[in-house]
Amino acid sequence: MSHLRHTRLFASDAIRRAMSSATMMSTSSSSASSVGGGAAIGALEKSLSNLAVVGKEMTGKRTTTTRGRFGFAAASTVTQRSSFHTSPYQQKSRDKKTMPTYPDNYTGKINPRPRGIAPPITPWEAGKQNNPDQWGKAGGGMPAFTPTSQLKKRKNYHKRCAFIMQTLEHEKMTEIAAKSPVVPFRPGDVVKVKIEVLENRRRANYFTGICIARRNRGIGSTFTLRTVLANAPVERTFPLYSPTIKEFEVLERRKVRRGKLYYLRDKPLRFSRV
Repeated sequence: MSHLRHTRLFASDAIRRAMSSATMMSTSSSSASSVGGGAAIGALEKSLSNLAVVGKEMTGKRTTTTRGRFGFAAASTVTQRSSFHTSPYQQKSRDKKTMPTYPDNYTGKINPRPRGIAPPITPWEAGKQNNPDQWGKAGGGMPAFTPTSQLKKRKNYHKRCAFIMQTLEHEKMTEIAAKSPVVPFRPGDVVKVKIEVLENRRRANYFTGICIARRNRGIGSTFTLRTVLANAPVERTFPLYSPTIKEFEVLERRKVRRGKLYYLRDKPLRFSRV
């Protein structure tokens, strides 16, 4: 409102000066009335043309008018920003590329490194690759379904049952990973996910956000995406081995140095925009 008020004051002062100059010229000319009237009209047209030029120059500028001791108006013009209602801080907060990103053809080291959903190698498989004759801590143990009579080291039933459940979970994770569209990703990647909503007649919707965390808990692993919707931060956690994930795409990789980006919750919203 102050910008509009100062602009009106400046325009009214310019018009008042133009009218006063035209009146003075018309009264000072004591010759023919027609000549004086023509000079007054010419002076008025010249003043109005100058005012139009000043108006064009004022486009994109902010004018501040100050009153002196004797009522004289002094106008100071300052170059205005791109948007009048946007401060430089807010204009910067709307930049999507505030966080640095890796180029598409980058082949160097990325830390933390991208990781898929294929389960890691089991201890007994690692032990079999290292030395099949050893067992225990060095060899990695024996398969979960080894008959009790063939075990080199007996364990209680609680450990054996937990070992069997871990083996079944590993087999299920391997089966899901072979069909899942999830590609290797890491915290800091901007991910676009297509999720099938079972409660909404299996309709699919998209969600795009920056991955701020990966929680590795076997078949219960999850990942969290953060974005800004309607100028409000939104976070959604998705199960990594869920069959409702229909599409998975990594749009860009941002440069981060942590495995958990929870510090984005305390940062301005420009760091969470995608």
